[in-house]
Amino acid sequence: MTKSFQIYMFHLGVRIVELLPRSMTILIAKILALIGFLVAKKSRQIVKKNLTYCNQTKFSYNTFKTISNYAVCLTDKLRIPIFDYEMLKKMVDVSGISNFDKALSLNRGVILITAHLGNWDLAGVYVSYLGYPLTAVVEEIPGLSDFYNFLRTRTGMETVFMREHDKMNDVLAKNRILVLLGDRDLTGRGIPVKFLSGEKKLPRGPATFALKYSVPILFGYFVLNDSQNKLYKVEISEPLFPENQSLEELTQLIASRLSDYVSKFPLQWFVFKDEWLN
Repeated sequence: MTKSFQIYMFHLGVRIVELLPRSMTILIAKILALIGFLVAKKSRQIVKKNLTYCNQTKFSYNTFKTISNYAVCLTDKLRIPIFDYEMLKKMVDVSGISNFDKALSLNRGVILITAHLGNWDLAGVYVSYLGYPLTAVVEEIPGLSDFYNFLRTRTGMETVFMREHDKMNDVLAKNRILVLLGDRDLTGRGIPVKFLSGEKKLPRGPATFALKYSVPILFGYFVLNDSQNKLYKVEISEPLFPENQSLEELTQLIASRLSDYVSKFPLQWFVFKDEWLN
């Protein structure tokens, strides 16, 4: 599949979700997820391996449920252009948002660390709608970055690419919230940590910035909330203030916090590459 065709399909997806009610687009997403589950053998095997490290069983059902949840989140991501604050407010159960104010009051900038868990792009849109100054560090994907940023920046959220270190410094200097996905090492230069019941590498960036600039760290997630009236649940932790820790120690602490989140919502951890060290 060429990049130009992928871009065309994503834009087509946006047009479809604009025309159809959410219930219909979710049904279509789940049908496509079932097809993907049946034909995408490699992704199915990786999800199963991830679930093993989450101490899950019932692998066939849970693997399908993970892929189905991903399809639902992707569908809602495509709906970002038609979501407004009032719509999202009705959809989201909120906990801990005031911790942003607590951390920002120090005027050092804030690092928010999350994982590829639930609907992280929609999370950024929602938090920006609340009026918080958010800048997300994003992966540069040739041919697709412009489309993803078109969705992400609809509500004033800013983005910077992983290579733009000076811009990240400026984000913190301006007392903004720098959002980092901390559960995947995309550079190959990460730090080995214990994660869930296995070992993998996590990126150096979150701990490096926090230690260099004495920046408070928040952790958070934005996940599907099937058992409640609200469609999604967001939780933001109390600020963590790194002190007298090495880069390795703080990275392991980050790994432990993210592991706790993934353990709570293992069927919403959307990592489709085998990154385990053991």
